[in-house]
Amino acid sequence: MQRQKTAPMHDHKDFGPDITIAEFQKKMVEKHTTMSAGHLKLMAISGFLLLIGIIAIVIRATTDGFEYRAPWGYYAATVAFLLTAAGGAPLIIVALRLTHAHWRRPFARISELYAAVGILTLGLFIPLLLLVPTANNRFTLWFQADNGGSSIRIPWAPHFWITLLISMLVVSGIALLLVSARSDKANLNDNMNKPRGWLSKGWVGNSKQWSIKKGGLTFLGACYFFLLIGTLSFFSVDFGMALVPGWKDAIFPAFQSITGLQAGLATVIVTLWLVRKYCGFEDYIQMEHFWAASKILLALSLMFFYFWFSGFIIFWYGRLPAEVNVLNLLMFGPYKVFFFSAFILNFVAPFLILLWNSARKTMWGPTLAASLILIGTLIDKIRIYVASYSVDFNNSPVSIFDHKLNLVPAFQAPDVIDVLIVLGCLSGGVFMLSVAAKLFPIFSLWEISEGIKIRTVKPYLRTKLLILGKPE
Repeated sequence: MQRQKTAPMHDHKDFGPDITIAEFQKKMVEKHTTMSAGHLKLMAISGFLLLIGIIAIVIRATTDGFEYRAPWGYYAATVAFLLTAAGGAPLIIVALRLTHAHWRRPFARISELYAAVGILTLGLFIPLLLLVPTANNRFTLWFQADNGGSSIRIPWAPHFWITLLISMLVVSGIALLLVSARSDKANLNDNMNKPRGWLSKGWVGNSKQWSIKKGGLTFLGACYFFLLIGTLSFFSVDFGMALVPGWKDAIFPAFQSITGLQAGLATVIVTLWLVRKYCGFEDYIQMEHFWAASKILLALSLMFFYFWFSGFIIFWYGRLPAEVNVLNLLMFGPYKVFFFSAFILNFVAPFLILLWNSARKTMWGPTLAASLILIGTLIDKIRIYVASYSVDFNNSPVSIFDHKLNLVPAFQAPDVIDVLIVLGCLSGGVFMLSVAAKLFPIFSLWEISEGIKIRTVKPYLRTKLLILGKPE
C-alpha cells in the first residue's frame, strides 16, 4: 500500500491522541470481555419495557380485535418509525464505504448493529397484515381491479410481497453485520485466548479472504439499498396512503425514502454521541466525525423539504374535492399540530442549526439536530398513520373502496395502551441494539485499525497537518 500525502483536511488542531493499533485492540478486548453495569442496566430496563409493550399489544388485540384499524394507529406509526430510523441506519455505512470516506470508521459497526432491530420490526409488522385488506377492487399500486377490467393480476398482493421485502431486508442487514464482523470476532477470540465460534472459524486474514469480504460487503450493501427503498415505498403506500380514499401522491413513496435516509443518519449520530459520552471512547470519536456527518445531514434536511413540497404543491393548487379533505386530514385539520411540529423538527430547526459552520463544527450541534430529527420523524409517523387508520372505525360512513374522503374523522388521542405500546416498541429497539452490542464489538476493528495505519500528524510551519494515505 503506497502512502500518498494529501491536502490538509481540517482547519482545527484537534486531531485526537496518537493511538496505536495494539492499544486500540487492547481497549476493545477489555470492553468486550465484561459487561458494564450501565450496559446491563440498559438491557434490563429496555427488556422490561419491551415486555410491557408486548402485554399491551396482546391487550389491544383481545379487546379491540382486528376488525377496525382505528385502534391500531399508534402501533402502525411505531412500526413505521422503527422501519425508518433503525432500518435506515445500516444504509449509512454502505454509502460511506462506497465513497471511501475516511471519517466513516467510528460509524461503521454502530450503523451495522441496527440491523438487529430489523428482527423486532419484522415481528411487530405481522399484526398489521390482519388490518389491511387485499388489493382486489382497490386503487393501489397493485394491478388487482377485477371490476375495472385489469388484464394483469398480481397474486397475494400486498401482504405476501411486502412481507417478502421486509424479510429480505432483515436478512441482508444481518448478513451485512455478520460478514463485516467475522474478522473482528476472530481477532477478539484470539486476543482473549478463547476458541473461535462458527462465525470466525476458518478466518486467517489472507488477501483472498479480504477480497471476498470486501466484495461481499459491496454486494450486500447494494442489496440493502434497493430493499430499503422498496420496503419504505411499498409500506408507506399499502399501509398508509392506500387506506385513505382520494389520497393519490406519486411523490409520497420517495418522500418516505428520504426520511429513511435522514432518520437513519440521525440515529447513528445520536448513538455515536452516546457511545462517546458513556462508554469511554473519547479517544476514538472526535469532532471531525460529527462535523463531516453534519454536512450530509444538512443536505438530507433540505431534501426533506424538497420532496415534501413537491407532493404538497400538487394538492395545494389542484384543490380537487377529493384532495381538500386529504389535506385537512393530514396537515391542516385534526393533526395540524403534529404536521407543523414535524415540519419544524425535521427541516426548520436542523436547517437553522446546521446552517452555521460554528454549530456544525462541534459535537453538540449535529447531535442536537439529529435528536430533533428523530423526534420529528416519530411525530410525522404518528401524523400519517394515526390519521390514515382513524378513517376506519366502527360505523364509519367512509369505505376503503370509495373514490374520495367524504368525512374527516376527529383527532384520535392516545390512550394508556397506546402509550405503553409506543414506549415498549421503542424500548425494544434499544434492547435489540444493546444485545447486538454485547455479541459484536461496537467498533469495526478492521476499519479502525486501517484508519490508524494510514493517518499521521505532521508539523508544518507553525501548525499541524493531518496526512492520510489512500488505501484504495
